[in-house]
Amino acid sequence: MNVNPNELLYLIPGLGMMLVAAVALLYWRRVSRVPIRWFWVGAGLWTVAVLLKIVCAVLTNAAVIGAMKETLPYPLLVLGGGLYVGIQSSLFEMGFTLLAVLVWRQLGRDAGRAIAIGVGAGAFEAFLLGIVSLAAMLAMLAGVPGTEPIRDQLEGVTALTPVAWLAAPAERIIAILCHASTRALILLGAVRRRPMMVFWGFLIFTLLDGVAGAAHVSGKLGSFSVWWIELAILPFAVASVPILQWCYSRWRDPGEEPVESAVDAGPTPWDGPQ
Repeated sequence: MNVNPNELLYLIPGLGMMLVAAVALLYWRRVSRVPIRWFWVGAGLWTVAVLLKIVCAVLTNAAVIGAMKETLPYPLLVLGGGLYVGIQSSLFEMGFTLLAVLVWRQLGRDAGRAIAIGVGAGAFEAFLLGIVSLAAMLAMLAGVPGTEPIRDQLEGVTALTPVAWLAAPAERIIAILCHASTRALILLGAVRRRPMMVFWGFLIFTLLDGVAGAAHVSGKLGSFSVWWIELAILPFAVASVPILQWCYSRWRDPGEEPVESAVDAGPTPWDGPQ
């Protein structure tokens, strides 16, 4: 295999995403001392939710987005399509998280555990994407037939995006922070009967995936720098940092507010009319 040394940069996105996943897991494991099984719980919840989301997307997206293209002007198409994708993603990923904690309250027993579940979800996604990217790049560099479109797409992205090989790892850092913050809000909010925390968890994730959805619906992907998308979703990661700090400083010790006392603490909006 005769490879141009410059083309080895194509391996960095995959390796970088896998590294980001590993660092996130190791960092939160060291900070929280949460058993590793809770990271796997997050990965499992993410897997089921994403599989269901993919089935829904395959069955409905073409029809819904197609109808929007026929009836809406372009700006509303981008806005509406992005919101549709974001709501769909949030309903499955955040909705399944909410359903899981309503069935199994221990998922939101304390902030360390809740954040670990979010980190596990985001890190597992990053690791899988890293493996796929690395495998595709190795196949392309080896000259495997059928990988020519991958090279063409990469060359187009590289021409428009400075240091394009760093974009994917940067995006995974943003995504993991958002996975952790939104799941922490939902898990802790559900257990402690704080509906506004759950609401913000849904809203942040909806807007995050809505930005990515709008970029795809626009049909302009490949015609501008990928860093513009990362810049658009960066505020959600920035907001996630104080959210995570607030959750962990307030509910890091389950002994301070046991789950049983939180669940039985009088009438709340979660209980409906009294």
